[in-house]
Amino acid sequence: LMQKAADAGNPLAAFNWAQILVSKKPGEEGLRNALPYFEKSAAKGIADAEYALSQIYLNLPDLPKEKRDSAKDWLQRAAKAGYDTAELDMAIWLIDGIEFPRDQEAGFAWMYRAASAGNVVAQNKLAHLFIQGIGTKQDVAEAGKWYVLSRRAGREDPHLEDAFQGLTDQQQKAAIEAANKQQRLIRLR
Repeated sequence: LMQKAADAGNPLAAFNWAQILVSKKPGEEGLRNALPYFEKSAAKGIADAEYALSQIYLNLPDLPKEKRDSAKDWLQRAAKAGYDTAELDMAIWLIDGIEFPRDQEAGFAWMYRAASAGNVVAQNKLAHLFIQGIGTKQDVAEAGKWYVLSRRAGREDPHLEDAFQGLTDQQQKAAIEAANKQQRLIRLR
């Protein structure tokens, strides 16, 4: 039934059917079988499919150059739609200069957006950006806030733990209070 709905033009069914195809045949063959369904779904604005296309177009070998070249456009669409994993990848791609010219300030903004949406990996990476002053001014107290959030979600990071332990008791308390406020904001989204 899912395939029938996908073939009939339902974009959500197309995305779900693509996921089923990939799960039935993991790897390159499954991705190639699923690709037309991801493309149909993405063309209708399904952010999950837009993100999937960005990854497939970038990583699947032997695709036409124009598809590979459009990977960043699909990632940007998914990120602008508020898909937090795409926001995280936009940040990484911009900070590291993958498919885009390196732009650490824009990368920081995307990382902040993903972290604020509750993406735990982005929260952890944002703490690192604050510690290192990448794309923003260095702020170890703000780093502490984002580290506390990611640590609560189970993301261990010895480097950030050391930095957090290096804060004064007052700074640690402020970071925890700021993390509590941020966590309430994330829940309200």
